[in-house]
Amino acid sequence: MNVLLVQPPAWSPDGHANFDAIEELAAREPVRGGVLLLPELAGSSLPRADYLARVAALAAGTGATVAGGSHYDRTEAGLVNRGAVIDPSGALVAEYDKVHPYDVERRSGVVPGRAGGAFELAGRRLRVLLCADLWYSATLAGQDDLDAVLVAAFSVTRWDGPGPARALWRHMSVARAYEFMTYVAVSDWHHEAAYQGRPCAGVTGFANPCPDTADGFFTACPDEPLSSCRLDLDRLDAFRLDRAHRGFR
Repeated sequence: MNVLLVQPPAWSPDGHANFDAIEELAAREPVRGGVLLLPELAGSSLPRADYLARVAALAAGTGATVAGGSHYDRTEAGLVNRGAVIDPSGALVAEYDKVHPYDVERRSGVVPGRAGGAFELAGRRLRVLLCADLWYSATLAGQDDLDAVLVAAFSVTRWDGPGPARALWRHMSVARAYEFMTYVAVSDWHHEAAYQGRPCAGVTGFANPCPDTADGFFTACPDEPLSSCRLDLDRLDAFRLDRAHRGFR
């Protein structure tokens, strides 16, 4: 199974403009049968119906199951950072909210949402987390059967440059991958993007709990608009079995 990570060069408060740019990028590499992972707030503040329509159109056009990043949805409880997964047939296969709004979001009135569930693709279980939710291990507690965690990020940072945030994200992604015996894929905006004056760190990358080499636990893709990562699920199964034999489960 392949996961295509999308890292657009700039974020726009116009969600349609973001989806237009993402469609142009996605057209460069076929992902039929795989997963296309968008960064957080790809839909900005699009109304829910418009956001879902854009995600569905992207899934139909690429032949991929699309984890559509997120958008701000106005609900009775308040403004929620929310996303959806839609398959090429147009079926809504999963929804997810951001449980831990971060920094500028909190001051903008964004309220915590409800954690989403996993979805199945080709007999495997995947789950989408929104950005800061990856930093809370309780988010994944009791879900040892996940084959991949897909993280839609907008890594705004207070550091002078992207380096420190990238290091933290790399370590956190590897820790989650190894602890929960799963692949972790992160799609982020390019580090030149910004949100409410805060720069993005550009932390797109892929964590592998069972790499072939000692330096393969994390593959960073900070400057690539598209990055394809392969989930070697047979190898993951063997890794889990080996850990069970050694008493880790």
